[in-house]
Amino acid sequence: MFALPVLAQVRVGVFLPFKSGGAVGSSAVEYYRGLLMAVDSLSQDNRKYTIVAAHSGQTAADMQALLNETKNGVFDIIFAPSNQEQLRVLDTYSKRNGTKVVVPFGGAYDDFIANRAFYALRVTQTDFTPAAYQLLTSALKGKTLYVVSTNGGTQICPFANYVSKYVKGAKTLEYPKQEKKIMQLMGDADAVIIPSMYDEQTQATLVSLAAKTGGVKAAVVGYPAWYDRAVNESARRELCSLNAYIIQQHFPRTNLPRVKKFAALYKQNFDKELPQERFNLSMWGFDTGYFLLKGMANYKGDFYDQPIYAAPLQSALRFQPRTTRSGLINTAVLLNHYKPDGTQELIELNE
Repeated sequence: MFALPVLAQVRVGVFLPFKSGGAVGSSAVEYYRGLLMAVDSLSQDNRKYTIVAAHSGQTAADMQALLNETKNGVFDIIFAPSNQEQLRVLDTYSKRNGTKVVVPFGGAYDDFIANRAFYALRVTQTDFTPAAYQLLTSALKGKTLYVVSTNGGTQICPFANYVSKYVKGAKTLEYPKQEKKIMQLMGDADAVIIPSMYDEQTQATLVSLAAKTGGVKAAVVGYPAWYDRAVNESARRELCSLNAYIIQQHFPRTNLPRVKKFAALYKQNFDKELPQERFNLSMWGFDTGYFLLKGMANYKGDFYDQPIYAAPLQSALRFQPRTTRSGLINTAVLLNHYKPDGTQELIELNE
């Protein structure tokens, strides 16, 4: 047995759109705060990290300027924005220096699919659909799948499209043409209803139909956008009324003691309460930062095809390539079941 190389110190660049307006900037700030808390936790085990953080700007020149300014050593890992022009700059830097590049938000873009040092943490629905289908059919074994089109078939999201094209025995219904049949299916415990789209109107239509049935027994598949919109108790009750199974890549386990401890440490570190409506972002920074930085400190290795990693607070991570020579994408998914009794249940794929 040979010993894995241990980095004496990990140089970390965090170049995210901190100064952008609205949700983009605030998301980057909260992610960074969680990342700093991960570094603090890891540093207690005598691991050493040097953090350089700066606003990423908007152009390739902005990113190149940031890389040119940091002349005290090559970065081992960079947390980067999803801006495609800037990713091209980082691709060149990564290939020249062996630097890992992590994209916390946005999709897995073609600009880096030939670079195995790139990691997309949150990916497009297309990328995680096969894993989501495997998890769904494992959790709802033996049930019949129905794709419900609410817009005349003019648009269909990747997950519903996958089921329509590749799942033998799946059926398709149209709303409002087959409204009565859809309502009947809502009372069928052996049915799985898969909306063709994840927009607000589709969700509202299903909630309206559910209110007329007197109780939904079928499983209704929901999407990450549904979870993102459920920011208050009223919205969460609507999901419970649908008996919704939300496909998502993260889940804030707010009732766990370690999460409560995280909230207390957040207040201690930043002199403010953990934001209740966006608290998952700082936990996302902690979870992904902890996993990746610990791996860098321990062995500077690839994270390809490891068993699913259950992150400390809310997330699951599993990195796989799109193609043989591609960058790595996080294909781990969860099901968040909003049960009719008002409670929630987390369903994970165990391997």
